[in-house]
Amino acid sequence: MAIRFRKFQPADYVRVIRNGKAVKEGSGLTLLYNDINTSILVIPAIALDAAFAFDDLITADYQSACVQGAVTYLIDDFERAGEMADFAYTRDYEGRKKVALEQLRVRVNNVIKTIIIREVGKYDIRRVIQMADEMADIILAALKEDETVKNLGIRILSVNVLGILARPETRKALEAAAREEILKEQDDAIYKRRNAAIEQERLIKENELNTEMKVAQKEHEIKERKLEGRLSLEEKEKDRRIKMQKNELEEKIKLEEKNGEFVKLEVENSKKRAEEQAFAVAQMVKAYENANVALIEACALANMDPKTLMAKAFMELGENAGKIGTLNMTPDLLAAIMDAGKA
Repeated sequence: MAIRFRKFQPADYVRVIRNGKAVKEGSGLTLLYNDINTSILVIPAIALDAAFAFDDLITADYQSACVQGAVTYLIDDFERAGEMADFAYTRDYEGRKKVALEQLRVRVNNVIKTIIIREVGKYDIRRVIQMADEMADIILAALKEDETVKNLGIRILSVNVLGILARPETRKALEAAAREEILKEQDDAIYKRRNAAIEQERLIKENELNTEMKVAQKEHEIKERKLEGRLSLEEKEKDRRIKMQKNELEEKIKLEEKNGEFVKLEVENSKKRAEEQAFAVAQMVKAYENANVALIEACALANMDPKTLMAKAFMELGENAGKIGTLNMTPDLLAAIMDAGKA
């Protein structure tokens, strides 16, 4: 019989098994035990990291892909973990622990690979190489629900997908396609820029035309307003002239009416004057009816000038020419007659 003393680290979870039953367990225990009937399991109680890399994955378009990453987990069910792997504390404990942890890593990686194969097979290579973060979330959620992982007695803390890569020839093809797409986008950008410039120029010309149309419309409105103002002034001037002509016509009518009244009055006055003159003549004739003709003639001759008397004498000679036999006129008589005519 050998009595042994061991003091374990806080990062070691210790289970003391005696006669097939756990009699003591905990982290960082200090033990004094008999190694004949006592077995000790020392299980790491720290977070463990396991890297994974799978390069034989096939996508939905039959392309090979490689997924690399790491998973961090923690043993939280020590009884079950002790049943699933050999953590017996013996002389070669370090080798046993290394083998046990490797077994856990392989089992976890197998579950992860199953999940990744299932997810990668859903998408084409272009989609797969762009879903690193999404893949990490999918793997983490699936591991937390996986019964195999739960049976291992571990708890998944995190999953990191460090990269998803295609094969070199596939990458070259994708790069070429991406390059062509980038060049196409560049050409599209150039065309869009040109189209934008053309569109901008069209808008500028359209704005200029609209401005010219508005200016022309304003000028037309101004001309119409001026024409309307001129027509209004002409209409007012016409009305004023018509009104003046009407007033003049009314004045002429009134004047003519007054002239008519004046003419009528003048006619009446003339008529009255004629009647008065006729009455006077009638009275004179009536007065001369009983007068002596020879006396009247004598009175008339008395008031006549010598020329008139001489003319009347010659008229009477002419009237009585048939009765005259011989008419002698001396030079003296002619001279006297000429002198009388000059006078």
